[in-house]
Parts: sequence; structure tokens; C-alpha cells
Amino acid sequence: MKIILYFLLLFYSPFVWAQSKIVKDADALEDAVKQAKPGDTVFLANQEWKNVALTIYGKGTALKPIVIMPKEAKKVIITGQSFLRIAGEHLIIKGLHFKNGYSPQREVVTFRINNDLLANYCRLTESVIEDFSQPERFKNDVWVVFWGKRNRVDHCTFVDKLSGGPVIIAELNDERSQENYHSIDANYFKGRQRFGSNGGETIRIGVSRYSLTASRTQIINNYFERCNGEVEIVSIKSGENNISFNTFYECEGSLVLRHGSNNTVEGNLFLGNHKPFTGGVRVINPGHKVFNNVFKDLRGTAFRSALAVMNGVPNSLINRYYQVKDANIERNTFINCGPVLFGAGKDAERTLSPQSVTFSSNLMVNPTGNLIEDTNKDKGISLVNNAVVNSAIAPLTDGFTLIKVNHQKKDTLSIPYHKNYGADVKKLPFVQKSQTGAGWYVQEEVKSSRANKTFSLASAQSQQIHKLIANAISGDTICFTDATFYKLDKEIVLDKMLYLTADKSLKSKPILVNSSFKTLPAFITIANGGSLAVKGLAFKGAFESYGDVQCGIRSTDQAMNKHYNVKIDGCEFYDYNESTFSGFKASKSTFADTLLITNSLFRNISGMGINLAEEKEDKGIYGVENTIIKNCVFTNILGSAINVYRGGNDESTLGPFLTIDYCTFNEIENREQGTVVRLSGAQQAAVTNSIFMNSGQGGRSIEFREFRWDDIKVDDCNFYNSGRIDSFYGTVAGKNIYQIKPDFIDSSSFNFNLKPGSALSDKSTTGRTLGAKL
Repeated sequence: MKIILYFLLLFYSPFVWAQSKIVKDADALEDAVKQAKPGDTVFLANQEWKNVALTIYGKGTALKPIVIMPKEAKKVIITGQSFLRIAGEHLIIKGLHFKNGYSPQREVVTFRINNDLLANYCRLTESVIEDFSQPERFKNDVWVVFWGKRNRVDHCTFVDKLSGGPVIIAELNDERSQENYHSIDANYFKGRQRFGSNGGETIRIGVSRYSLTASRTQIINNYFERCNGEVEIVSIKSGENNISFNTFYECEGSLVLRHGSNNTVEGNLFLGNHKPFTGGVRVINPGHKVFNNVFKDLRGTAFRSALAVMNGVPNSLINRYYQVKDANIERNTFINCGPVLFGAGKDAERTLSPQSVTFSSNLMVNPTGNLIEDTNKDKGISLVNNAVVNSAIAPLTDGFTLIKVNHQKKDTLSIPYHKNYGADVKKLPFVQKSQTGAGWYVQEEVKSSRANKTFSLASAQSQQIHKLIANAISGDTICFTDATFYKLDKEIVLDKMLYLTADKSLKSKPILVNSSFKTLPAFITIANGGSLAVKGLAFKGAFESYGDVQCGIRSTDQAMNKHYNVKIDGCEFYDYNESTFSGFKASKSTFADTLLITNSLFRNISGMGINLAEEKEDKGIYGVENTIIKNCVFTNILGSAINVYRGGNDESTLGPFLTIDYCTFNEIENREQGTVVRLSGAQQAAVTNSIFMNSGQGGRSIEFREFRWDDIKVDDCNFYNSGRIDSFYGTVAGKNIYQIKPDFIDSSSFNFNLKPGSALSDKSTTGRTLGAKL
């Protein structure tokens, strides 16, 4: 009997001796984990943990890890300026929720305490990080940083990181952290807004300096949804990693093998749903294997193609582009995608073509263009035994044959399948969103406290506008009811989305003016979280003997990490009397998703009409993603009417995008070497159906500084007594460029409509007159 009791106690000893403890502050947590024995559990008390520096060091075992978790799920929230450092062995951190704050350190969660204490065999699971971005867009941080070996992040949810820096990094600049076998699996990456600069990756493994080192990190069974930060969603900068069985849903970018060699990309699903710029895999460096993947309905081109294999740089520095060699790309399925691109990025620097690349047994279904594009055509690519279904658009190429296929039902998807070509769809798991992330987490919906309202504002109540805005909720409207001066003594600051509009019954515009003796930075400043739609108002920069106003509308010069949007319709900006003033300005370190200006007049301005050129460092940064200017008049402006600047040669971003259509430019920037419309660095721009009159006479009407792959054009425009179209390659001007004197109805009263019977009356793409009609 005693012997039986002894063995029972021995068998159940992990349960008998395991202890648990509840802690209520950071110091108690640190002490409890240090003192914990293998198999123990340390519970965090149910409370808000605010402004906490959590340090966890302990040693469990593989069979009996130490567990750190909330006492009750969903009842522990880590807020404010907080972070977590983990070191030791066999620790499981579970169920944490970082929210409403940001880390004062570089990392939110890091698998080390200091250079001496790293984590090995530790795990972060069932945790959430949301609304935990730095308040300044370009203050970089990282939400999770791996050090040590064989650590794991799984079943976590990461929601829309706003500031610079990847969501997850695996560091290799420590020998103890190389060949690490970390695992990033079953996580849900829920969105990432466009960053407008390099530094918006979701995952980065390694860094160029250590890219010749093996990491052996596993990135498997994750779900990436609309991760649009930059061209690289997953950036691999090391060797021998495995990126497999992930789903990329409507992501504006690619899985990029940026540095390092011998990486494996297997069994991933790329779903574009025909969304612009959705991409697949980009291959750089030698020895990679890309197989058994499905690319469906992707619309990206160039670096964002469904598959892009890049050219390399001779004698490349470690941070540039090594030549692609000995790559195997086989048994992938491409459905409704554009051409596979070999030799992507070919230019004066990247001249080394891919060599010994085998493209075999791939299946292309309903291709939307050519099957492949090879910029080098030097036989470095072997096209072997590939198949095509329905090549009505794409002509057959050597190495491809026409076949018919069956369809395999995978959840809600129907995927073409053939036993000899393309991905083995029957065996692929195709991870679903519901299989990833923290199972307990449901994102809270922000509900308005009431229905939206419209507030009337008479000119006599001008000073009440600040109180109205303070009490408004996003979506409310403020209606200006008088066609006279609205006197303001300070700027209007918007941190919510509001509509400011003139009453529809007015025959002329309400006019905002400064009634204080101090200079105002702007009439309206858009702060973090704000957006604006304004219609029918006038912004007069100088009024009687009062102080100047530097700008009609601007984005804030304070910290901002959220996108804003501006819609300006039927407005007027005038009398800005200094060279640094402007009608609209996108301030430095802010980012607008869309700036839409229609039916508006910019006149009598000593600075610029629209200033989108405050990002002056040549790092590929810019201030507005989409700028659309239609049916607007710019007249009597000393500086540029429109100034957009994106400097440097960074290739991480899509924009800026510019559309200028049916606009009139009269007597703009006639100084020596001046430019009327400066679109320096715009990657996609079109200037159409517009009139340039007596503008840019000392220099240029339009200036580009483009790369050869930029999509830019000027066509169906009239240039009379105006400067030239200046671009680096000189190929932007279309066939319909005119030099006809416009006959305006009455330019002295700012009526720039063309007289009936004008020679420009039928020159536009739609058959109407060129230029604006206000």
C-alpha cells in the first residue's frame, strides 16, 4: 500500500507542487517570477496596469514552464507608457492586452532584459496590442522584438500600427540570437495604414548588416489583412527562413526576400480581390525556393507583381541588391494576375540579370496580360513545363502549354486544380482569419453618443465656433448663414471629422478673417484624428490692419500619427502676402490619405497656392497620398500654384498620386527658374485638360523629377506664353499639346471661363472646353 501511494505521489507531483500567486504591481510581478519554480503560475490582478515597466525573468522547463497570465481573461489591460521585457527559459506569457498608450522604449515587448539576459524557449501567446503607437509618426518603435533562440509568438492579434517601425522584428546582431528557430505562427495582423515612407513593414527578419547569417525563423499560419504600410509586408533580411501557409488578404505589398539566401516560401495564399497594388512575392539574392503558393486576383505591377524576380547590382554593397541565382519557382498557381516579372527594377545600377532560375510546373489561369515579362532576355530563366488556362489575352510562350482544369472547393474559394501543374490545392490548409489571433479578443466598436447634427453659425456668433467644435462629434456640420465677414481671433483646431459649409441660399461666400493683432498659423488646423470637408467659404489672409494669417487650411505641426482627409469644394483663398504663406499646406510629418480640391479659386498669393512640399529630406517621404485637383483656377501667384516634393530614391511606397484636371493657371511664378506646377518625385501623376497662360515664363510650367518606371503624363493641355514641360526623361508630354491664346470672358473679375467659340472649346478629352469653369 505504501509503495502504491509513493508512486501515485510521484506521478502527480507536477500538480501537487505547482504553486500560483496573484500580483498587483510590476515589482511584485518581477519578484514572483524570479522565485517561481517550474510549473508555477503567476497571475496578474484584474485591473488596469498603467505606466508599468514589466520585467520578467525566470526559469521553467520544457515540461513545466512558468506561466504568467491574467487572473481572468479580458480583465487585465496594460495602458499608458508601458512595456514588457522577458528573459530566462521556458516562460509562457499569456492573455496580455496592451491598449491606449505607447512604449517609452524602442520596444513594447522584447525577448531580453539587457545585453546579458536574453530569452530562450519563451512564448508570448493569446495577447493583443492595439492603439499602442507612438504619437509621432516618425518616432519609430517595434511592438515585438525577438532575441535569443527558439522563442515563439502565436495566436496574438496586432491592430493597425500607426508609427514607424515593423510590428515584429527578429534581431540577429548577437551571436546568441542567430540560427534562432523562432516561430511566428497563427497570429492575426489586422491592418496597417499606408505609411508614406520606408519603415512600414509588418514583419522584418534580420537586417542588411547581418543578412549573410541564417535566422531560420518560422513564419507560418498567420493571417495578414490589409497590411498596406509599404511595399514590403514581410521583409526577409537573413537566410534559411521558412515563410509558409500564411494568408495575405488585400495587402498592398509583397512578401519580399530582400536580403539573405536559401529561404523557403511555400503554400501561401495571396488574395487581392482585384484591389489596386496587391502583390505576391519578390525575389532577391540566391538559393530561394518558391513553390506551392496560390496568387489570386492580384493587381500589383512592378515590385508589387504577383511574382517579381529582381535584377542585382554588380559588386553590391550588403544593403543593396545581390544577384538572384539558383532559384526554384515551381508548382505555383496564378489566377487572374498580371505577368510574372523577371528582371524587375532593371536600371543603370541594377544590371545583373537573374541566372539559373527555374520556373517550372506553374499554372496560370486567366492571365490579365502577358504570361511573363523578361527585361533581360538572356536565357537566365528556364521556363519548363508550365501550363495556361484560357490565354485569350496572353499569347502562349515557349515553356507553356494550354490545358483544362478542375476546381477544388476550399472553404469559400474555388481554386483551379491540376495534378501536374500548379499548387497542390487539395493539401493546402489556407489558414482562415478565425484560426488566428487571440481567441478571446473582440475589437470594441466606437459608437457615437448621438445622431449627427447641423449647427447654424451667424457672423455675429463668429467667436462661438470654437465652442461648437468642442461640443461636436465626428460627422457634424457647421453651417455659415451670412455672406459677410466671420471674424476669428484664433485658429480653428479640428481633432474630429467635421463639415463646414455655407448656407445653400447665399449668393456670395462667407469670408473668414483674422480679427486679432497676432499672426495666425491658419484659419483651420487639422490635428491628429481630424478631417475636414469645407464648401462655399472664403479664406482671406489679410484683413484691415489686423494680423496676417499664414495659411487658409493646414495640417498641424504637432505630433500626428493618424491619416487625415480634406475635401475643399467651391472655396476661395486670397490675400496671403508673404512668400512663406499659402492657401493650403500639408505640414511636415503629417500624412493625408486624400486631398480633394474642386471648383475653387486661389488668387493674390505671395507664396504658394497648394504647398505639399514640407518633407524636404531626400528619404522618399511625402505628405499626401492622393491629391486630386479639378476645375480650379490659380491666378496672380508669386510662387508655385501647386508644389509636391518627394525626394530621394526610396522604392517602398506607392505615391504620391496626383490628378490635375480642367484647371486654369494664369500669371503664376514668372521669376527666373520658377515652376508653376512642381511635381518632383510624384510616382503617378496626370495633368490633363488644363490651360497655362502667361505662367512660368522664366522657367517651367510643369516640372517632374521622375524614375523611368513612374506613371506620369501631360496631355490635352494648352500652354500660351508659358514655360516648358521639364522632366528627366523628356517623355511625359502627350500628342495633344497646344499653344493657343485663351480668350477668357473677364480675367479682371476672375472669370476665366472661355468665350463661346473659343479655339479651345473642343480640345479636351470629354469634348468640353479646356480649363476651369467656375
